[in-house]
Amino acid sequence: MLARWGQGGRPVVLAFALCFAALLVAGLRAPPRDLSYGDQSFYATTAWDLLRWGTFSDGFFDRVDSAVEAPPPGMFLGPAYPLLLAGVMSVEPSLREAAGCMVRHTPSADVAARCPAYRGLVRPLHMALVAGALAFLLAAARRVSGSLAVAGLATGIGLVLCLAYARLFSLAMTESLALFLFSGAAYTFMRALLDGRRGVALLGGLFFGLLLLTRPSHVVLLPVALPALLYAAMRPVPSGRRIAATALFALGVAAVTLPWALRNEAVLGRFALTAGYGPAVLIERMAYNEMTPREFGASFLYWLPDFGDGLAERLFGHETVRRLDWNLPDSLYDIGQHRRHAALAAPGRIDDLVPGLLRDEVIGRPVAYVASTLSLAWRGLWVGRNVGIVVILLLPLGLVAAHRAGRLRLWALYAAPAWIMLVVHAGASVNQERYNLALILGLSVAAAWAILSLAARRWPALRGTLA
Repeated sequence: MLARWGQGGRPVVLAFALCFAALLVAGLRAPPRDLSYGDQSFYATTAWDLLRWGTFSDGFFDRVDSAVEAPPPGMFLGPAYPLLLAGVMSVEPSLREAAGCMVRHTPSADVAARCPAYRGLVRPLHMALVAGALAFLLAAARRVSGSLAVAGLATGIGLVLCLAYARLFSLAMTESLALFLFSGAAYTFMRALLDGRRGVALLGGLFFGLLLLTRPSHVVLLPVALPALLYAAMRPVPSGRRIAATALFALGVAAVTLPWALRNEAVLGRFALTAGYGPAVLIERMAYNEMTPREFGASFLYWLPDFGDGLAERLFGHETVRRLDWNLPDSLYDIGQHRRHAALAAPGRIDDLVPGLLRDEVIGRPVAYVASTLSLAWRGLWVGRNVGIVVILLLPLGLVAAHRAGRLRLWALYAAPAWIMLVVHAGASVNQERYNLALILGLSVAAAWAILSLAARRWPALRGTLA
């Protein structure tokens, strides 16, 4: 009966419904925040400018008070999430009013005191996007493992990891949209690579293109994805169907991203998806090259979720770990932020600083750069917080189980993009776990394999669930 019920799309629909219900309940318990909290003001200001003035601006990052005058056009942020937020504002007056209040009071720095907390359509929309990401996880896990039991358990583990971020997903920030698009892109790309289905390849390109318009840093995956599809199309002999699938994937990416790049060329004279944001984040990141050897060693304990900071302080002393804190004055993050603000306020284009920054901080200090990248990768690894520690510990056993099932390469194909992005984020940003939520996808599959393989040792009848 389970095998018959598990055919078709019914498990995916059920997974979406159950995950959405659980996430929505958890999200409703999160306290509402005004739109100045966290990075919400970045996107809410740009979305409000778009509706108020009809201009996609740099929002929070430009030098114009858009409460009183029209801002100039910009391309600091990727457009996907501000456009989504503007769409919600157009049908929900309370969000538009909250954003307008935030824009008016940001210059006087009294948003929290003067503007109401927002709780509206953004929250259920975000929970639906995360539930969609988990539904894609179910479909992908089933394709990777060949087992509905592994796929179902992986989806449950993914849900538990995502529930740790219910408050984050309640905010008007990009994480939920990025996770949905990444999950959809990872699944459809894997299917296109394995099966050569042209419709799936086109859909994968569309997902990937939208991901680039949400998080432009993911463009580093494009030089990996297209050669991989072309390589699969040429082996063992050239396949016209697979070559067409590769072309359709590229077409899907171009169909989404090219109009935005052309707009930027026509309006701003730059044929690119974004300008300014990446260099600003890179300037902020390079402050971590100044970690001392003792700070570097302590960071691997300090970055562990929840208990790590306190334990590291007891073992290494407050002075050793003080600069690893997010919030203290003269911390590495605070130093980086001051440098970023100074670079943004200086005349000229911030992008022009990148060659010198790379020369001085990457080529000129390779040991410091590699060491800080390892430390920051460690910080961004712990998705799911305490539950994530357990999932990471299960990873080796899950890989052994995947190898025994003859499916380790499939798992690696599915999981690799998120691990690539972990390294990219560590090398080019201050990195934290919320940047790397896509790790949840592959880690959940590996953890499910590990748990079922352990259970099968105790109950041999379960061995059939592993493949």
